[in-house]
Amino acid sequence: MPTHSPQKTQYGQAGYPAIEKLIDTEDFDELNAAFEAAYAQLMEITNSKKGLKTQREAKKIMKSLELTLDLLRELLSIKYRLQEQAQKNAKS
Repeated sequence: MPTHSPQKTQYGQAGYPAIEKLIDTEDFDELNAAFEAAYAQLMEITNSKKGLKTQREAKKIMKSLELTLDLLRELLSIKYRLQEQAQKNAKS
C-alpha cells in the first residue's frame, strides 16, 4: 500500500516568501494585531495637537496600511478563484 507523505510547500518561488506563506496558510492573526496596534498609534498622532506635517504623514501611513490590506484581500480572492478553476478543470 503506497504511503503519501505530506507535500512540503516551498515559499519564495515568486520572490515573496512571507506573503506567499501568509496567503497560503491564511494565518493573519499576528499581522492583524500588528496592523491594529500601528493604526491605533497613528490615530493618536492624527488626533494630537502636534504639527500638521506629522498629522499628514500619519494619515499617509494609515492610507498605506489600508491599501496593503486591500492588496492582501485581492490576493486571497485570486487564490480562491484559482482553486475554483482547478476544481472545475479536475471535474472535466
